[in-house]
Amino acid sequence: MRLALDTPLAALPLLFLDFETTGLDLGAGHRVCEVALLRERAGTEEGRFACLLNPGRLLDPQAAAVNGLCDADLATALPFATVVPTIDALTAGAVLVGHNLAFDLAFLSAELQFLGRPPLNSPNLDTLPLARRLLHRPSYSLMALASELGLPRPTHQAMPDVLALQALFHHLRMLMAELGATTLGDALRLERGMLPGAPEPEAPPLIAQALAEGCALRIVYRSRSSPEPTTRTIHPIYLSCERGGTYLRAFCELRQNVRAFALAKIAAIELIQG
Repeated sequence: MRLALDTPLAALPLLFLDFETTGLDLGAGHRVCEVALLRERAGTEEGRFACLLNPGRLLDPQAAAVNGLCDADLATALPFATVVPTIDALTAGAVLVGHNLAFDLAFLSAELQFLGRPPLNSPNLDTLPLARRLLHRPSYSLMALASELGLPRPTHQAMPDVLALQALFHHLRMLMAELGATTLGDALRLERGMLPGAPEPEAPPLIAQALAEGCALRIVYRSRSSPEPTTRTIHPIYLSCERGGTYLRAFCELRQNVRAFALAKIAAIELIQG
């Protein structure tokens, strides 16, 4: 089922998700070790699922200190492949919602790739950029926002974090409604910095092609952190409108994280096809 952009947010099938991982770096071979999913529509819960997963490797000590998991418990857990049918069933036709969602989707895509599966092709909303657009807070971590807004507290365990995420999304949805952003399309545009009725930013041709075709880009970028321009391979997500101009939000292979790249600081662009 393809969701129309004019679907009201209050009527959307939503899939709130959170993954705990053995570490932060996909490039270092880290894997998903806990999953939690909660599906709802029009305020009614349609299903939830949570379990530990056997990642086939040891936890990074820093990750274990945060999520409280231990290698002994994970060694007897299910492998990721066994929960894919449940993930498929709960995500079918839903909008995926997460906090810093690109992190979770990158790990989910990697797990699916190990199984010879394509990544999920679902619309998604990220409460992290939405919170930055709608709130003025010193910290936008899920823990800080939940504490300040009086929401269920996350614990760095998957299902408590999903419940905090769900409450945060509905708080943000009320704030969006006050701005006239009431549909899926409105929310997707607001995430990118555009109020209802604002024009779309103009994308350079190669960036527009990469966004349309799902291609990677090789760019030469002038950043504050490096005195010399650096060559980076990035995977574009969307263009956003910020106070400093138009930015390209993309997964950066060099930093192994999602970054915002000012179009004005991109010195060269090359499309990577295939």
